[in-house]
Amino acid sequence: MQESRELAAEYLEDMPDLAARRDRAAVALDLDLPPEADVLVRLREVASGAGEDFVLIYTPEGEPYDSLIKG
Repeated sequence: MQESRELAAEYLEDMPDLAARRDRAAVALDLDLPPEADVLVRLREVASGAGEDFVLIYTPEGEPYDSLIKG
């Protein structure tokens, strides 16, 4: 989690008004934004669960890709 915070801080150095833009867009679209922790949990669930239903094969070698996120 610390690494995520550091990366976010680095990213925000280039776009310091990102949160304000996000909030304006959410208001314009009438969206309720979930807490960051909930978003990260959901992202991990989706990213790690995608391989349960299918296996992506790299055709030239005929070998499946390894998952980027280990469950």
